[in-house]
Amino acid sequence: MIRLAARQLRHRVGRTLVLLLGILVAATGFSVLTGTAETQRLDIIGSVKQHYRAQYDILVRPKDSTTAIEQSSGMVRANYLSGIHGGITMEQLKKIRGLDGIEVAAPIAMIGYFSGEGTMRVPVTDVIDKGERTMLRVERTRVADRGLTRIPYAPSYQYVTRRPLTFTMDSGEPLNLTTERLASGKNVRLGDSLLWPSPTKAGPFPFDGGPSSDAWSTENGRGRGFPVPDSETPVARGEAVVSLTQQFPLLLAAVEPRAEAALAGLDKAVVEGAYLGSPAKLTKWDIPLLASTRPFADQQEEVVVSRLPAGAAEKVANGAPAKEVRSYLESQKGAVVKKVKVDSGGFFEDLLNTWKHQNGPQSTRFSPLTRYWVAGPVDYRRGAGGTLTPTPVVNGDKVWDAPKWAGGAPIGSADTQFRHLSLRSLKTGMDGEDGLGGPLFMRLMGRFDVTRLPGFSELSTLPMETYNAPSAVAGDDRTSELLKGRDLLPTDNVAGYLQAPPLLLTDLKGMAKIAKRDKSGALATAPLSVVRVRVSGVTGPDPVSRERIAQVAHDIVAATGLDVDITMGSSPSAVTVELPAGAYGRPALTLKEGWVGKGAAYRILNEADRKSLVLFVLILAVCGLFVLNAASAAMRARRSELGVLACLGWPRRKLFGVVLSEVGVIGLVAGLLSAALAVPLSSWFGLRVSAPHALLALPAALLLALAAGVVPAWRASSVPPAAAVRADVRVTRRAASPRGITGLALANLARVPGRTALGASTLMICVFTLSVMFAATYGFHGRVVGSLLGEAIVIQARPGDYAAIAVMFALGALAVADVLYLGVRERDPELAVLRGVGWRGRTLARLVLSEGAVIGLLGALVGAAAGLAAAMALTGEMPKIVVTGALSAAGLAVLLAVLASVVPAMLAQRLPLAAVLARG
Repeated sequence: MIRLAARQLRHRVGRTLVLLLGILVAATGFSVLTGTAETQRLDIIGSVKQHYRAQYDILVRPKDSTTAIEQSSGMVRANYLSGIHGGITMEQLKKIRGLDGIEVAAPIAMIGYFSGEGTMRVPVTDVIDKGERTMLRVERTRVADRGLTRIPYAPSYQYVTRRPLTFTMDSGEPLNLTTERLASGKNVRLGDSLLWPSPTKAGPFPFDGGPSSDAWSTENGRGRGFPVPDSETPVARGEAVVSLTQQFPLLLAAVEPRAEAALAGLDKAVVEGAYLGSPAKLTKWDIPLLASTRPFADQQEEVVVSRLPAGAAEKVANGAPAKEVRSYLESQKGAVVKKVKVDSGGFFEDLLNTWKHQNGPQSTRFSPLTRYWVAGPVDYRRGAGGTLTPTPVVNGDKVWDAPKWAGGAPIGSADTQFRHLSLRSLKTGMDGEDGLGGPLFMRLMGRFDVTRLPGFSELSTLPMETYNAPSAVAGDDRTSELLKGRDLLPTDNVAGYLQAPPLLLTDLKGMAKIAKRDKSGALATAPLSVVRVRVSGVTGPDPVSRERIAQVAHDIVAATGLDVDITMGSSPSAVTVELPAGAYGRPALTLKEGWVGKGAAYRILNEADRKSLVLFVLILAVCGLFVLNAASAAMRARRSELGVLACLGWPRRKLFGVVLSEVGVIGLVAGLLSAALAVPLSSWFGLRVSAPHALLALPAALLLALAAGVVPAWRASSVPPAAAVRADVRVTRRAASPRGITGLALANLARVPGRTALGASTLMICVFTLSVMFAATYGFHGRVVGSLLGEAIVIQARPGDYAAIAVMFALGALAVADVLYLGVRERDPELAVLRGVGWRGRTLARLVLSEGAVIGLLGALVGAAAGLAAAMALTGEMPKIVVTGALSAAGLAVLLAVLASVVPAMLAQRLPLAAVLARG
């Protein structure tokens, strides 16, 4: 039986070589591509290992602080810390640290927003009148949100005189205690003309109380009636300035210095002064501070200075009543003499400078702590396509009430609010409360620069709002144009959507001082907001490390009952947020935020394995269909010979064995050749396939040949002997004659539906695979994985995927060519008759080309439709670019099918008419 199989292979060299070539291409392509895919998988694992670990492995939060959106999406939302103020006790922190496997447990206590007043000066010497006095109107506008939000202040007026001003130390309004001695020797009390009562229903913001006034002497300064603080740079004699004050909110958080240094490297980021916990001379009233070097706020002050007519200043010098002066000033337009923009960073620096010298020998300004705000979380509504819309809220005016020693509300908080606020008051001890002896004061000990913190991969970063300001990028072209291509950043809106990170850090001892004076008592009972845990002994995203982290997380829940998130292996994921319009000009915006998808690294590894498996199955399917067609053709060519053997008494199993042996021998030879070619071919194309992996081509080719040859061998051995040795005689009913070349091509393909379906199926699989890959690559930018790490991995894995698809298309084209070749060989008597009755050779070639085009079109349309349906099910979207990609894949399939038809068409065109007719 073996010798018979070998003899048949030797005598049918053409068909043997076709089958050998098909199995060789299939086995070599499979070997090279699977080896490349395995290499890619190892690269992916390496990338995941490189980026798998962020600053902490476990995030511990208060009980029931996880929102419904986080539970359903598996992501930690942006700004999560700004909505958590307390909830974890010091006792629970102690229990966490007592567990096995804890390397670092770093707590954060988000205390709240403290406001302080910063001052900036605008020089106006060059715009005052040449005479003794000038009246200026100062109009300010707060500009934020990349220029989209504009909040106007109430106008202010500044009286500038070249005469000295005298200030009397007494109780009362500063301007009422300030006098100007005129050249005539008369003393004029400025408050009589410049102290204007506020509206009876004045609100908490700087535009609610009506216009304000100030005075300045180029001789001795004394703006607002007070001497220039020693901590500020003095103004030279003869110079005039306009002082701008701003209430700047600063979020204060408490950390444990040693744990924070171990987890985040905060001690290495100090660029000025000393780190928290360093020896320092502090009183029991001082709160030690470590401040950020930048305010992280997108806001500026646009200042317009107008010079009013000389009569305005003369009315003040003449002591006109305040009501008359105010009425006159508001009726004067004046001439604009200066426009400047002042960045809020200057107010921030001035405020910190005040706290740096608090109670020191240079200090003449005091900022006692009397209150702070606590902001709650943002509530979202989920919309179509998974978009989120934050819900605006309304906070009443009482939340801004300013007790004694406290300033007003930050002007940015007048804009649309998204967080519920609560105001917490502190005991000052000013009236002998509990023997406290006085109020608390901020004492700046040092500054830190977040850019000096040890770097972590952007692909696995976690929310570290202690240091990084949340930002949002444009989610569509309209928003990008409105934001001028820049990110949306936080402002001084205490209840705003985006919140600045804590600009001030204190230690747990400083927090305890504040908690002791907190009248609500909330800060004293459970002050900690979160605890970030790094687990010891973690080496990578391996099962042992994952189990170690899972065990620690389980132990934390058992010991404390708190909410626990395993964050190792997480990566930022884009979430679309529809931000409603603001109250001062900002339109609604479509934003993309980087929420953190938990466990993204593990999903990537699973997706990589799943993608490789699917791709391998599809490659095998195309290879199997090609070999199945070639084997079927070989068996059909030997139908008569097998019938003769059956007539001579060969049993069916022996015939089955002969046929399968022939296919197996071809598969074995193809496997040997494929194993020899795999390594040099992979090196030629810049791929990496090891020799052991190349040897897998041998069993792959043999199994593929045997699997594809089973059906043809079974069919060949099952034909009755008499039917096998004589030509088929079929009784057919009358059918309509086909019209034209296309009609005849359709009729020919319909005569062999199995073979036609086989050729179309190979192209259908190719088009389907390319359509889905194109959708994942371009239409959805790698969102099959859905994270930045996933994006990087998808980009990394694409070349090998497309190489595999290219081989699939090549095999598909060969399969179509083989199908058409068999059709020509089997129908050569018919084609010869057509030539005999007058058909030209090029007409027969057009017939074969039409058959190839129909097969290609059938496979392309079904494959494109299936690919689009799969892409839609995978992502829920259908962008135009994805449809274009699927149609392009379909067009490529049709083109390859037509090109594959060229050789069979040339064979039909050059058919030897006489020889075929004589044989028939």
